[in-house]
Amino acid sequence: MNRAELEHLDRDALIARAEDAGVTRARILTRPELVDELLLRTTVDPVAKQKARGFFGVARDLLARVVERGLNLPDAADRIRTLGGPLPSSRRRAPAALPTVTLAEIYATQGHRDRAIETLEGVLAREADHAAARTLLAQLRDDRYPVPAPRLPPEDDEPPPVDPPDEDDTPPISDTLPPEPMHMLDDAPLPPHYDVDECVAIPVDPRTLYVYWEARAGTLADVAATHPGGAMSLRLVVVVPTWDGPQSSVRDYDLTLPMGDYFARDLPPGAVVRVALGWKTRDAFVPIAHSPALETPADGPSPLVADVLVRWTPQGAVPVQPGDRDAAAIERALGLVRREETLARLGVRNGKGFLGSSERWMHVVARAGA
Repeated sequence: MNRAELEHLDRDALIARAEDAGVTRARILTRPELVDELLLRTTVDPVAKQKARGFFGVARDLLARVVERGLNLPDAADRIRTLGGPLPSSRRRAPAALPTVTLAEIYATQGHRDRAIETLEGVLAREADHAAARTLLAQLRDDRYPVPAPRLPPEDDEPPPVDPPDEDDTPPISDTLPPEPMHMLDDAPLPPHYDVDECVAIPVDPRTLYVYWEARAGTLADVAATHPGGAMSLRLVVVVPTWDGPQSSVRDYDLTLPMGDYFARDLPPGAVVRVALGWKTRDAFVPIAHSPALETPADGPSPLVADVLVRWTPQGAVPVQPGDRDAAAIERALGLVRREETLARLGVRNGKGFLGSSERWMHVVARAGA
């Protein structure tokens, strides 16, 4: 059934259809909400479904999915799914929220009894046969019905009045609205491939790199024709900085598929790595796509100790001057750090064993404070 046919059904018929379709809490929904839910579940074509649901309906569903799966709050997600309805068009001001039982329940749980009662009265003004709204309204009108104290004031439904412009000077609404982003709220699965030549590399940890690649069929055909007898390959160029200068190495991984991903492991920490997707023959490597140069994270704190004493301030790092009142304490702490690092490198033990890194720092801080 289309929207017009559903809107001609009475409330009981809409509830029965909604429950058969698996709509939760169908009896508290208003007629526009019931129609929306039925259209969402009975429309097969995804394009038609989005049109039936509307822009705000799709946004509401995406938000509910994030709340339900990402925040693990199914009750809150259920409330989001049942909020709102078709919004009336207006050129003068934003429309107020459509009164629903769910909105009244939210007001009540937030401590706004009067707003909840006002919302339920709005529901009954639209649908006098809404039994759930009538029951909750009777409960809220009873002062003995528990409602928590409000923590925040309720939001205003009406925006502040604005003087309307002259009718002759008002541009068409299509000229004042920005274009809708294409596919911004599409809920379609990701495509199997993107028909691009691409190589992406992302550091996972100090010794592991994640690589994704894709090569177009046309590109592979061209390179195979000019360099016969080869095969696809990933090439990693690894540059390790040392005191004796950079040390480079090359790693090749043979590929069998034009698209896929791979974890390159056992890399040196703190190295500069660049990954290329290419066609490898016996005496040549023809690059197809490559990643930017990136750096693997360090495997631990630097063993080097600073030689210049500075003080961190809101204006940045300021060198500690000899006349600074804390210069002596800072110098003493730095000397203890150097001593403990030297003892650790020489394997000197404390009373319980080798001093660990955190123990050394706590030991240094305690002695510096003394």
